Amino acid sequence: MKKIFLMLFFIFSLISFGKDEYSRGKIIERIGSKLENSLNTNIEVDGEEIKDVELFKVKIKDKEYIIESPIYVVEAYNLNLSKGDWVVVYKNSDEGILYISDIDKRFSYFWMIGIFCGLALLLARKKGLKSLIALGATVYMIFYYFIPLIVRGESPIIISVIIALLSSCITIFLVAGFTHKGVVAIIGSIGGTIFSGILSYIFVNKMSFSGYPTLDAIMYVDILKNIKVKELISSGIILGSMGAIMDVSMSISSAITELRENSINLGSKELFKSGINIGKDMVGTMINTLILAYIGSSLFDMIIIYKNLENLPLTRLLNYEFIAVEILKSFTGSIGILISIPITAYLGAHLHRRYRDIKILKEKFFLRK
Repeated sequence: MKKIFLMLFFIFSLISFGKDEYSRGKIIERIGSKLENSLNTNIEVDGEEIKDVELFKVKIKDKEYIIESPIYVVEAYNLNLSKGDWVVVYKNSDEGILYISDIDKRFSYFWMIGIFCGLALLLARKKGLKSLIALGATVYMIFYYFIPLIVRGESPIIISVIIALLSSCITIFLVAGFTHKGVVAIIGSIGGTIFSGILSYIFVNKMSFSGYPTLDAIMYVDILKNIKVKELISSGIILGSMGAIMDVSMSISSAITELRENSINLGSKELFKSGINIGKDMVGTMINTLILAYIGSSLFDMIIIYKNLENLPLTRLLNYEFIAVEILKSFTGSIGILISIPITAYLGAHLHRRYRDIKILKEKFFLRK
């Protein structure tokens, strides 16, 4: 939910501040301090106390500029710049003044993405490449279709279901091929994801959520007025749980396929039981994975709450909307995992019984196996 708000805010920021200029520059020298030893008291700028102003020589596109960088009394606001740092330089369109807005993190992004892609290709080779293509397709759909359609006022739930369906099909068919186990995994993952979304929608209305779970979200009420923000909660749950549900469904479907091919005497009942047993072994780890992912994304908020436990009674604490949203996400996503297990096991077992002969299976479904 919070991530969706951040993405929407990013888009509106591009629209709102498109006239301002941002450039990449490199600090080649720290010249010194502008206020050093000149004042005995701090000065205040935009409501924040500044104790000093550092001067840096910054090179931007073969030109050198002297840019000021304030040193705040509150240490958390400071950038801690040094020679050799690549920085983002902001030019105000009205005043034409240059500011160092942040350290440029893009180079670190390239390293992280490079390591991730390199390991995926090294360990999984061809399937790793297919997985990266599927991931790229999913990210593309989210940024070029999902978010723009939501901004236009379309239903986030409907769009997220469509994205989940397309992402599941692309990912599973690329990795597993257009096979029996691929079809079963897709149906199982979509079934669990949709159930999770429906359940979350019911509880969103039952718990009377406003759709603005945090103070940050409330600040953007005006720019989000044409967006169905209440549905963003369910939409976020659908997208957030999709990966874990897909993983469980694919694993169960693959296991049933192996059992089917190596134990031809097993009936649908035995295959179904085997699928359920495999799912049982996966439940604990996958639910932990999902819930811990949500906890990790809200860790900062949890620490703030913990520091204020004495001033917050449990009744008030559990009724904060952002806490209720995180609890809802954790449990409805986990329920989606649980639901996907019997769906996948049942389909894998009974479709095998009906189309046991591989040649008939090819004719009926145009599948490879």
